[in-house]
Order: sequence, then C-alpha cells, then structure tokens
Amino acid sequence: MFNFTTNVPMLDAENAQLFRASELLEKLGNTPGLTANAFYGILAESEYPPEEHERLTLAAVAIETMMSTVLDPDSLKEPTVH
Repeated sequence: MFNFTTNVPMLDAENAQLFRASELLEKLGNTPGLTANAFYGILAESEYPPEEHERLTLAAVAIETMMSTVLDPDSLKEPTVH
C-alpha cells in the first residue's frame, strides 16, 4: 500500500482509512453500480478488525461520492469510476 504521511496525526489516520477503503473498492472492480452489500461482503472477508469497519465504510462512501459527483456534466465525456 502507498505510504503517505504528514505531521498531522488525525490527517494521517484519515488518509490511512481512505487508502484501506480504496484497496477494498479496487478488489470489487472498476465499474459503476457497486452495491453496499458487495462492499460489506468484501469488508467482512478482509483482515481488518471489526472495530475499523465503520470507519472503512465511511471512507468508502466518501470515495464513491467523490468519484460519482460531476460538477459540470458537459466537461467530461465519460463518468469517473474508481
């Protein structure tokens, strides 16, 4: 996994969760239409402890939200996918 750190511990923790969530999302493919059940399934099978699941889920939601939001639909020819 990519190691990106700053001098801000809270930011480093949040970035780590985003990288972990992106790793899980990438295992599910790169096509639109990802379901919550598919993500929960791969999360349950992961090595991450249950106490991290909520943070990982929120990070995945943030990633998917950012990837699907298009501010100017005419500026992009194809939708962005993860």
